[in-house]
Amino acid sequence: MKKFNHIDIIAKRWFQRTYGNTYHSVSITIDGKFLDKVDFTYGYDSAYMQSAHKLLAKHGFFDWPKTTENVPVYKNGKVDYYTPQESINQNEAYSQFIQDTRDNRNRYTIVVMDVNRKKDL
Repeated sequence: MKKFNHIDIIAKRWFQRTYGNTYHSVSITIDGKFLDKVDFTYGYDSAYMQSAHKLLAKHGFFDWPKTTENVPVYKNGKVDYYTPQESINQNEAYSQFIQDTRDNRNRYTIVVMDVNRKKDL
């Protein structure tokens, strides 16, 4: 996991009145340097935080915890044996990220704006 001093998360939300959908965009700056952005994606309420977490994880700032579970292997319609398979626990990773933003408020600036037009995203 990469180290950082401060993360700025700038999010904009737009509500499409015609169909009742909400969309958002997210821009992330780390230690004053632009990192990445999501231009236009579906998601209401605080979905912008999930988008921000995915971007930060993609660039190595947060880890994706992995778990191992036994997955059945079928033969002739019946379970023949179980094999261990590693999978990413996204819910746990997101929960850890949200908890970190709460525990270390001085390291995060989160700004959310509701905009009236799609082109303002």
